[in-house]
This record gives sequence, structure tokens and C-alpha cells, in this order.
Amino acid sequence: MKNILFLFFAFCSCFHSGQKKKNPKDLLDDFSNDRFYKDFKPITFNNRIKKFPFNKTSKIKLISYNLDFKKEPIYTPQLIDDSIAIKNDENRKLPVELSDILANKNLEKAQQQKNLTLMEIQELSDIIFNECAKYRMGLFSKAGCYFPRNAILFYDENDKIFAYFEICFQCGGFTSDPKNLFEDDFDCDDIYSKLEVFFNKVGMQTQYKEK
Repeated sequence: MKNILFLFFAFCSCFHSGQKKKNPKDLLDDFSNDRFYKDFKPITFNNRIKKFPFNKTSKIKLISYNLDFKKEPIYTPQLIDDSIAIKNDENRKLPVELSDILANKNLEKAQQQKNLTLMEIQELSDIIFNECAKYRMGLFSKAGCYFPRNAILFYDENDKIFAYFEICFQCGGFTSDPKNLFEDDFDCDDIYSKLEVFFNKVGMQTQYKEK
């Protein structure tokens, strides 16, 4: 019995030692290939524009704001008898909320605005509906505090904003109206990097830059 066990383990040892070991690059390639659906078929542009909110949109606009802030400032109350500090506090620049920007039709509190062309809408919709859908498993993580600097605005035929999608590229988070807009489409990390590249390509700043 001992001899049989010895031969069995010896055979297993020889079998494993005879296997070709994969280098780290091959293992990474195997992992990357396993992430994708082999039979994935992207949604065509013709079908993408039939989905909400694209099916009700007459214009799509990108905006940037809070570009002068590295992060959300922390408010420190000033002493009552320190008049100079109080005056400086009253004059300090504060970050804006998206709701404050949307309160004005001309979006005057936004630092950048960009109306998308049809070709740009095609690229944007492709990222939204096809990027995460091609992955078998989505790798998703969030980091840092939510301090958004960008948003996608959807206008109806009366030039009214009926939906928006606010994005924080720094932390990988979003808010939207309607609340569940694109919720099922943003379930992988890759979509944020692809979308940020798109924003930058059309001339929109997405991060704080030292002056």
C-alpha cells in the first residue's frame, strides 16, 4: 500500500513539474480575456438612441464646475470679535452645487459648457451602454469624498433640462435625476476612465489643476 501511495505522489509530482509554467503576462492576459463576454454584441447607435433619456433628447450639454477647488473646503467658524476674519470669511469663494447652476437658464455658475455634436453623442452613448456590458464581471470601487466637477445635461424639445447625470471622476461616484438614470450601466471602474477621456477630448476639464 505504501509503495502504491509513493508511486501515486511521485507521478503527480512529475506531472506538475512537467507542466509549462505561465509567466505573469500570460496569467494577466488569461484574466483579462475571462472578464469579457466572448459573444458580446454592442448595442448599435440606432438602438441606443431609442433608450431613455436619448429618446427624448433634442440637445445634450456637458458642464464643468468647482475646478478651482482641490477638494471640498472645510468650514471653520470665526470668532465673533474677529471682524477681519469674519469679513474674509464672507468674501471667500465657495464651491457650487449643481442645483445652483441649474437654477439659471444660462448656467452662468458653470465654468465650462459644451453642446455635443451628433458624432459626440454617438460616442457618449456607446460608452454609457456598451462599456460595462461587455464585462463578464465588473470590477468596481469608490474612493474619497464625493466632490463632483462635471455633469451631463439632457434637454427636451422645449430647451428644458429634463434629466441630468452628475459625475465625480475623482472618487468614481454619481448622482442623477431621475434617480436611477444609468444606474445599471455604471457597474465597472473602466467606464469612469473612458468617460473622463471623452470629456477631456471634447475640451472639458475634469480635475483640479494647480495654478
